[in-house]
Amino acid sequence: MLRVLHCIYDDPRNPWVAGGGAVRVFEIYRRLAARLESVTVLTGNYPGARDEELEGIRYRRVGGGGSYVWSRLSYAYAASKELAKANYDVAIFDFSTYTPLRLPPRAPLGITVHHLTESTAIERWGKILGRLVIGQELRRLHQASFFTATSTITYNRLRSLMGPDAEIRLIMAGVPDELFDLSRREADYLLYFGRLDWFQKGLDTLLEAMAILVAERPELRLRIGGRGKDADRVVEAARSLGIRENVEMIGAVPEARRSELFAGARVLMMPSRFEGFGMVAAEAMAAGVPVVAADAGSLPEVIDPPNGGVLFPVGNARELAAAVARLLDDAPARRRLSQSARVSAQRFRWGVVAEQHLAFLESVLEGTRLSTNTR
Repeated sequence: MLRVLHCIYDDPRNPWVAGGGAVRVFEIYRRLAARLESVTVLTGNYPGARDEELEGIRYRRVGGGGSYVWSRLSYAYAASKELAKANYDVAIFDFSTYTPLRLPPRAPLGITVHHLTESTAIERWGKILGRLVIGQELRRLHQASFFTATSTITYNRLRSLMGPDAEIRLIMAGVPDELFDLSRREADYLLYFGRLDWFQKGLDTLLEAMAILVAERPELRLRIGGRGKDADRVVEAARSLGIRENVEMIGAVPEARRSELFAGARVLMMPSRFEGFGMVAAEAMAAGVPVVAADAGSLPEVIDPPNGGVLFPVGNARELAAAVARLLDDAPARRRLSQSARVSAQRFRWGVVAEQHLAFLESVLEGTRLSTNTR
């Protein structure tokens, strides 16, 4: 039985991030814990955080928790020290350019890559800093030989970057089985559900599109579920656009509340600039919620248009508003999309994902042993 150390800055309770990658880690290991000697997930620190065990998974919070930037940087230092101790059989790092871990050479270590920053680094940081970020990303990727990618677009890009000798597997994410059986009870609201990250999640596009819709439909409501570092910015932007009364900030969403939101939402809006997988889209599809998503990153693969939803050009608020308006005005189209989305989402089951991840853990250990023995 394996002792596994999994390094990921994020976790489901982190008030600054709390993204789909953290949910993926929890859902995988809660299904594998009984078949592993131990599972330790090393996450970043934050106010109120504590070490704990959840469904057989030991969560350890390392680094400082005073602010988001300090938490992230100090986590990289602390997690690098833990990886160097080698008190594990296999280690996995959920890769992020903004978490610069030092990976020990010849260690039994694999990397999970959700998305690469290269496609948006220059847009986000400018030419000079963006190129530095891209260069660092490539250097850190080349520290490892074993990878999983959570989408085909990321898999193909990794394959082109890492060459034929790297072992790369496609292991996506899943959705809770109970969402497939959720009864739809449409109410009069749109839904955004996810991390409140202004740039990545396209929250500027979301609010601009909502302002366009409200100009013609002043009674329309948008519910925003989730936490993140840009929550205050969302509130201020809604106010400046004159739609503050049309936007409800829900905050953290427990599972029961998530099901309630999915059951009533007429349309889920997902205007992300990039996504490694797009777990919220997959969950909404399983719940039968019509999805309007940006044509970005892995989203076309997950959405599977026209089966799972409708795509619009990244950053185009008018096209997002137009696509939502068409669905709002066409109840039969929403019902058809709800049915086809649930069929399409059958591809995403956590049990299958967990088995694929266990096979990857075993492959990393065996591959590292073979590589060491041939030196």
